[in-house]
Amino acid sequence: MIEKEDDLVSRLGKLNSSIVHDALRTEGRLNQTLPPQIKPICSNQKLFGIIWTLQGKIENKIDVHDSLLSWTNFLSKAKSDSVIVCQPNNDIIALMGELSAETLFKKKVRGYIVDGGSRDIARIKEIGFPVFCKFYSPKDIAGRWKVTELGAKIKINDIEINTGDYVIADEDGIVIIPKNDAEKIILKAEQDFNTENKMRKAILSGEDPQKAYLKYGKF
Repeated sequence: MIEKEDDLVSRLGKLNSSIVHDALRTEGRLNQTLPPQIKPICSNQKLFGIIWTLQGKIENKIDVHDSLLSWTNFLSKAKSDSVIVCQPNNDIIALMGELSAETLFKKKVRGYIVDGGSRDIARIKEIGFPVFCKFYSPKDIAGRWKVTELGAKIKINDIEINTGDYVIADEDGIVIIPKNDAEKIILKAEQDFNTENKMRKAILSGEDPQKAYLKYGKF
């Protein structure tokens, strides 16, 4: 099973978010793209792999020590070779920073996607740890926020995300592939990618775009 998952991840890494989106669309899955406000800190980075989820919330009465215990417990349990997807349930504070990025990078976590903020941006860029977020803020979690669930189902907008699902994220956006559909979707995306290459060659050679579309069925 692990070999199969490794193969799917490797194949996914040769694709891009747009071609995967198109494959999902043809299978009737029209709502698998995360909000466009979630963007990579480093614009040229691509992130892909198997998801491990994190969720938390603002806790006004938590003290600094307890909030940091909650966060470091997450860092201790974070799954290597995963892509962490976080639903922080707020648009106020940063849910990633320098020391956390260093820790996850050292643990060989593939990257981090958060429906919220990050800080220590210059240092995260230096580390090279892929982070996708909505905004930057110096405000951290200390005395403000706690983890509520690890590895459980989360929602970003109305998209359900489970640990074990697949994700591909790049400059175009972030696409979630449900675990049970991953093999079929990746194969369809590979086929579309090959067809798109043929279409590109036809267009560059001067073929009429409509004739090329009718020939290859892809644009």
